[in-house]
Amino acid sequence: MFSTISWQTTGWLLIGAIGVFSLLFLVFPEIDLWFSALFFDEANGFSHVGNPVFGVIRKLFMYGLTLVALVTIGLLIRSLAIGKRRAVSLNLWGFMVASILIGPIGFVNGILKTYWGRARPADVEYFGGDKIFTPPMVITNQCDTNCSFVSGEGSAIATAIIVLAIVLWANMTALWRAISLYVVLPMSVFGIALRIITGRHFLSDTIFGALYCALIIWFFYKFFKMAEHRYDLTWANFKKDMSKA
Repeated sequence: MFSTISWQTTGWLLIGAIGVFSLLFLVFPEIDLWFSALFFDEANGFSHVGNPVFGVIRKLFMYGLTLVALVTIGLLIRSLAIGKRRAVSLNLWGFMVASILIGPIGFVNGILKTYWGRARPADVEYFGGDKIFTPPMVITNQCDTNCSFVSGEGSAIATAIIVLAIVLWANMTALWRAISLYVVLPMSVFGIALRIITGRHFLSDTIFGALYCALIIWFFYKFFKMAEHRYDLTWANFKKDMSKA
């Protein structure tokens, strides 16, 4: 799955996709308003924001992603402690930790959501708020912090999907691959979509969040030589490392 397209081609495809979507939303920014309006009505606003089921699903994703990040950092530390006796390459854990820390945590939440200034859908005038709607690629002053561009949770979910697929897919059985494609992936996409459904993010916020993080992962894939190490994480190798004193 991950070896059919070269690393260079993947990079050009990601850059091309970012360019195409940037142009699309600059020329037709109303796409964001149209898509968010599908989940809005004058009487109740973004009525799904208070949906208790959606609230539980969101918390499950938030806690799950936090757990994945903490466990991965712990496994990197464990690998460092094992030293050269390790069965799973240190590059693999480094790749995962770097992708998580630099992508959704550093670049998305630390820079874009802090300084871009784009107001969230529920806060713009079109949906009854008092802020001015701005296209996704335009830096503005309509929000002071934790802003709309880009989606933090959407970026984190997308990062988890891509990173885990890279390190797990190669050694998965046919059953687990089917579960990943037909259960885990659709659930993850729904988790990302929830931020749009509840009026917390525009469509473009989720698209660009996923693409930017994918580009960061693409860079670290080469940096940590994952073409050589993405087969390392077998259950047998993992147990060996966990059993070493």
